[in-house]
Amino acid sequence: MARLYFEEINAVISAAKIIIRTGTMKKYIPLLVLFFVGMSFAGLQAQTTPAHALTNVTIHNADGSTTESATIVWRNGVIEAIGTNANIPFDAYEMDGGDSLHVYPGFIDGLAIWGSPDLPRSQDLPRLEEPGNPPYDRAGIQPERKPSEILKEDKAFEAAMKAGFTTAGLYPNGYMLPGQVEAFYLSNESEDVELLKESFGLAGSFDEAPGGWGSGAYPSTMMGVMAQFRQVMFDATALQQHMKYYAQNPEMPAPDRDQVLEALFPLVNQEKPLYFEVDQKEHIERLFKLQDEFGFDAVIVSGREAYAKADELKKRNIPVLANIDFTDIPEWYKKQKEAEESDKKEEDAPEEEISDEEQNYREKQLEAWKAEVTNIKKLMDANVSVGYASAGMELKDLSGKLEILLDEGGLSESDVVKLMTVNTANILGINKTHGSLEKGKNASFSVFNKVMSEEKAKVLHSISNGTIHEFEGK
Repeated sequence: MARLYFEEINAVISAAKIIIRTGTMKKYIPLLVLFFVGMSFAGLQAQTTPAHALTNVTIHNADGSTTESATIVWRNGVIEAIGTNANIPFDAYEMDGGDSLHVYPGFIDGLAIWGSPDLPRSQDLPRLEEPGNPPYDRAGIQPERKPSEILKEDKAFEAAMKAGFTTAGLYPNGYMLPGQVEAFYLSNESEDVELLKESFGLAGSFDEAPGGWGSGAYPSTMMGVMAQFRQVMFDATALQQHMKYYAQNPEMPAPDRDQVLEALFPLVNQEKPLYFEVDQKEHIERLFKLQDEFGFDAVIVSGREAYAKADELKKRNIPVLANIDFTDIPEWYKKQKEAEESDKKEEDAPEEEISDEEQNYREKQLEAWKAEVTNIKKLMDANVSVGYASAGMELKDLSGKLEILLDEGGLSESDVVKLMTVNTANILGINKTHGSLEKGKNASFSVFNKVMSEEKAKVLHSISNGTIHEFEGK
């Protein structure tokens, strides 16, 4: 590789000599030659950053296929070669997986609050003189906030990487309009978390303003939140129009600039989507009404009952970043399954006697729970674009929830991998560089000691934007 660049430098010098022999601009030629030689050396230095190669591993691709005895080569955060016959450059730091390691595309959390400042406790909020007309922040309206500007130390970053995540969409923790959505490369140290994509959406929900009795503020009801959302959208529209008129007619009164309302301009102008956390089907219908009124694009986050509106979501082209923080499995159903799977079950063991009333209750309870855990499958079957979002779920619960999704949710392991990689990348708009392991894509992937769905599977190495993070001894 180095020889190649020295040949290019010699070619530049030879070309310069030809120009010199022509006698044209002789006094400038030496400087010109030095310039081209310097540029060539700079290119040589940039391109000879050592590569890394991980060999003899099983690659689990986003499309569900696997490649055994494979090699991945990456340099400067980009995959240079991948596959069974990948060429390993002479300058690569080579790591042998020994045919026992499993590589997956880095999981992507579509929307998380990791690194977000803590919310104030309700009892610490001061009483307002005009609770019906609170400041924007007390009303839960803070769309100007960017995660990249307020990110704080959080152990969740390391925990996420140990779970297989290398990339995440983050937003500030808050209420109705808590802030903007940005994508980040993860690191086990909060200060090393890197911004990948800036302010590509706004976050929202139907959450009421914080504060209990005595320290609360408007809006404190669902109808109040709907009304307040409309009001700030109207106010943002009016401010933007005033600013345009003033730019054309400076003799008119200047507008009162407002960073909160100006942060809503991209939503007013339908330039950025609203990532809206909502679960109940009735609330999803309310979101449809707001979308019809203001015309913005929307992404549903969490969406526990999104399956009930699957056809409408498909029609509106609204994707879902689905939450898998299912409610606990009914205890009686869990015991029943354990008994059925137990080798020690006695064939003549007496069956549990329950009343008709209890039987009806159990049937309805199981039906509701099954509807929740098959939500993603139903959305996929309806051709709704579905990705993954933790949406507040604690990472310690992830493996158990994934097990339920595989056992009861109707998804295969390849479905889950696709859900948490390429599907989420598509929804966040980073699919050109993330979501799958291909030559030319970003080097973000996780190395497991065994197939991810197997018991005691864990991440040994996490590569995020080409940087290697070791967890083998942790």
